Amino acid sequence: MDTKRHAQHLWQRYLADGDSVVFRDLYDLTYDHLFRYGHRINRDAPAVRDALQEVYLAIWQRRDRVPPVRDPWVFLLVSLRNRIIDEARRKRIIAVEHSPTASPEEALLAVETEAMRNHWLGQQLDKLPERQREALHLRYHLELDYSEVADVLGVSQQVAYNYVNRGVKALKKGVDTRPEWFF
Repeated sequence: MDTKRHAQHLWQRYLADGDSVVFRDLYDLTYDHLFRYGHRINRDAPAVRDALQEVYLAIWQRRDRVPPVRDPWVFLLVSLRNRIIDEARRKRIIAVEHSPTASPEEALLAVETEAMRNHWLGQQLDKLPERQREALHLRYHLELDYSEVADVLGVSQQVAYNYVNRGVKALKKGVDTRPEWFF
């Protein structure tokens, strides 16, 4: 059984009965892959390990509230990525707020500007067709290659490439209409 299908099998078994041995098998199967992925996002190995532990702990503690997922790999990758990014943002905000050179007003402005940028980018992404948005997310946020994007979307590699390419082109057009505070 390939790793992806094995992970899906273990995931379903764990969610069904909460067996700690099955959870440990899932952990053992996925940990190294997830760590390598997380380490590509954040080179701070201890921070990646902490984020991974938080992901696994959340799954262990909230088994009954884990949403149904098509692919546990994607769920785990997204969960890890979100944890790493959230922690990086939190640290950056704290660093800005405690910077001796930044006034409280400058720190607040930096946080608000970042929130506005994220909102504007979210609006631009929302204008894209769903498949393009999903393909862009898989390609750039999860850093999957085109064959993996194709597998997740259930399309050919060429179609996956087309979704990503069209999405990028549309976003580039949107950058021309960006507000002046964006950059």
